[in-house]
Amino acid sequence: MKKLLLLVFLLLVTLSACVSNTWVLEKDRIDEDSNVGNYVVQLQNNETDFRGYKVFTISEGRKMVVISSGSSDKTLEFSKADITENNTTISIKEINEDAKEKNSYILIGIDRIEGELIVLNESEDQFKAYE
Repeated sequence: MKKLLLLVFLLLVTLSACVSNTWVLEKDRIDEDSNVGNYVVQLQNNETDFRGYKVFTISEGRKMVVISSGSSDKTLEFSKADITENNTTISIKEINEDAKEKNSYILIGIDRIEGELIVLNESEDQFKAYE
């Protein structure tokens, strides 16, 4: 019985180490990080046609990925994040509907990014990284 409990415990520890927590940050909370907030303002005022993403380091080393559609007639929805040793892939759905912003965007929080970051839509079209 003790061996079975130990095996279950080890399995849970191993699985929890492989899982990355991701979340979608509500847009009314962008001011919690001034760099993220300033970038979103820039997207709305100067970069209204930019379709891509930018990564920010937020509290405790976590990352915030701001993804923009480059359009006001699409909204973005988070699908999933896959992490391997070589890359981290964030998948997004692009939905044809009017957005509230000039350049619609989504805020994806992720605990860690391994290797190269790839952001793509359901058709596997990649988003460009903003430098």
